[in-house]
Amino acid sequence: IDPPVAPAPPAARGRPWAPALVIGAAVAGLAAAAYVEGRATGRWGASDELKAATARLDGVPAAFGEWTSRDIPLDDKVVRVAEASGYVQRAYRSGRTGAEFTVLLLCGPSGPIGAHTPEYCYAGNGFAQVGGPQKKAAAGSSYWSARFERPGEALRVCWTWGTGGDWEAAANPRLGLRAALYKLYVVQAEPLAIPARAAGDPTHEFLAEFLPEVKKALAAAP
Repeated sequence: IDPPVAPAPPAARGRPWAPALVIGAAVAGLAAAAYVEGRATGRWGASDELKAATARLDGVPAAFGEWTSRDIPLDDKVVRVAEASGYVQRAYRSGRTGAEFTVLLLCGPSGPIGAHTPEYCYAGNGFAQVGGPQKKAAAGSSYWSARFERPGEALRVCWTWGTGGDWEAAANPRLGLRAALYKLYVVQAEPLAIPARAAGDPTHEFLAEFLPEVKKALAAAP
């Protein structure tokens, strides 16, 4: 005896083409979503928006105020892993205090640029994050700040993401798919004994001067 079979709904009996129409609409929707995601992440090649955003990196000043800098080449392997379309990496030094900061500014599709965060990147080089990151604000923007340590070395690492020179300490920057996204690292060596930073935070003071200069470059037409 054959098992009972549920009769087809009236709509399906009257419109045998309905299931095919639904499936076709679903496939079209998935294709459209894939196309949008592909454009945003650069899967189909660099978009005009990404090319323009990358070109703006050339305007980031090598010197401003009391600060001068020297360029630091970034290893090609690191650029490939980050999937960056361009970068600026420099050591900025104060002519007044002698303080020095390493700055790395990356540009690329939001997917890969938003994926790599310091707790994973620095762990691969033997560093461990000390405590959780702190969210701070400078020059109308927000950024994350954390201390990383390995035997014989300690670093203060600050990072943030942005578009057009506006920066945000986002919890998940990959959620907003964009054709072009910037990520900024500012790093300074710290004493092995954890310093009391309440009296003054040199990284914060540097960012307060640096971020407005970067905004001028990234908001301008290339």
